[in-house]
Order: sequence, then C-alpha cells, then structure tokens
Amino acid sequence: MNLMGKSNPRVLVYRDMQSINTNENIDIILTPQFYYFLQEELGIKFAYQAKQIAPSLFEDYLDDQKEYQYYVYKCDAFWCFFAYDIENITSFLETKGITKHQIGKIFFAQELAQSIEKAISLGNSTALKSIEGTATILPKRLLESEYNYQKLDVDTVSLNNGIAISSSYSSLIPLKQTILVTSLLVLLGGIYIFEGIQIKKSIQSDREKLELLLDKNPKLSSNRIRKSILQQYEPIDKNERLKRDTIDNISKLLSSQSQLKELMVDDKKIVATIETTSDKIANQVVTNANNKKLTAKKLSGRQVKVEGVL
Repeated sequence: MNLMGKSNPRVLVYRDMQSINTNENIDIILTPQFYYFLQEELGIKFAYQAKQIAPSLFEDYLDDQKEYQYYVYKCDAFWCFFAYDIENITSFLETKGITKHQIGKIFFAQELAQSIEKAISLGNSTALKSIEGTATILPKRLLESEYNYQKLDVDTVSLNNGIAISSSYSSLIPLKQTILVTSLLVLLGGIYIFEGIQIKKSIQSDREKLELLLDKNPKLSSNRIRKSILQQYEPIDKNERLKRDTIDNISKLLSSQSQLKELMVDDKKIVATIETTSDKIANQVVTNANNKKLTAKKLSGRQVKVEGVL
C-alpha cells in the first residue's frame, strides 16, 4: 500500500543536462558526477552503524572545505556508501529550472547499474555505463563513433533506496507527507503517555515491595544500615559502569581503517591496541581518543595504544 500516493516523475541529473520547465514535484537520480561511491564488505548488521563510519571511509577522497552528507544501504553481501553535497546539488538544479521545493526524493544512479546493458548518452560528451556492477561516467570519445546507446526509461526502473530532502528544508515536505508525519507523531505521543503510566505503576509497585521488605526486616529501616549497604556495593557498580563506558568509547574509534588488534582488561585499566591503515588514520584515532578522555599514543607500524584508567 502506497501511503504517499502516486510517485513523482524522475529526472536523471548530469552536468550537461538541458533545462527543465515544470512546476511539478520530481524525484531526481544523481549520476556519479554528483556523488562519491564506495562498496565495502563489513561485519556489521545495521545501517546506522555503517553510517557512523562513512566519514572515515571517504576521508581521503573529499574536499575538506565542503560539507558532505552520507547515505548507506545494504547491497547483497556488501554495504554501499555514498557521499554527496546537497547544497551543490540544489544550486546546480536551480540553474536548470528545478527549485529545491520541487524535489521529492534523491536516488543514486548506482541503483540503475543492473538495468544498464549498454551505455546511456548524457549530453554531447559523456555517457553512463555499468562497469563490473558500478555505474560509471565515461567520455564518449572512448566509445565507437557509431555506438548504439541504450534508451532507458528511468520511471519504469524499480528504485528502493531514495533519500527525502533533509529536515533543514522543512518547507519541501508535501501536504500528504506532513499529514502522515503528524499522525505518526500523535501515535508516538500516545505510546509515550502509555509508557509513562506503566512506569508510574511500576514505581508504585516497587515502593510497596520496599515497604513490605522493611516490615519483614526492621533493621533495614535504619538509615545508617542502608547507607552502609549502599557504600559497600556502590564502588563495584561504579567500576563496572566505567568499564562499559571505556570499552564503548574504544569501540567508537574503530572502523574499516582502524581495527582492534588486542584488548586487555584488569581491575585498574583497559588497554587496546588498534591497527590503522595509514599515519593519517593513526593520528585521527589518537585525537579522537584524547577527546574521549582516553590516553593514546602512536606505536611503531601505524599502531595506536589506547588506555583508559578505571
């Protein structure tokens, strides 16, 4: 069931495209001229985990002076990573007659790769071709002068991985989507209220159990005894929480270019040895570790030693 109604017409976006004269909302398909693409086989399960490491994967490819957005989805046994500059894209489209208010969803030409049997013509000088499963821009001069280009109707191709314009462009959200989002928020609000009531009942039940426990064990009603019990177990609980937090902070330093080689845990400290792919990544790991109040130093062979005191 399509809650959003009929999908928008699609436009393939490339540098030499002709201007478009329309007042309709459209979905756009970006060619590789407008995004960076990487495909990685990673031992992670969820897209949000993959998205967290996306910036480090593209670090050597992107312009430090620009701000990029990232999108990730699972493609067979791999993760497909995309980096794109939304401001650059919307600015370009405005020169072609398409305002940001008209853009519904953004797709990537990589999803067209399986549908591209022969090169697709993109203006006078470039073509889009699938090379080993990757959508790639080619200069037409590399192809035969009488090359028979494929004519692909992008409106008929099944595309499953679209990006809605970010919340910074809130004015772009159509009325139907606004109604749907509002309905979802109302539903979530109802769930929140219900959970609040359940928590209140749980707290009341715990208080009743505590009163029953104090009735059966009068000695526990002494404030001094209760404080003594708390003082006995609080250091243990604090130490365990600190261990979990330290390990969690160390795990956030890991990526496809910085992998855990060794981890040692004792009562006083946690020490991790992280193997990196370059000196630049090693320096980044050291900086990030120091920001998380961990002690870090570079070792030989692009390794980093990270230590957290308990």
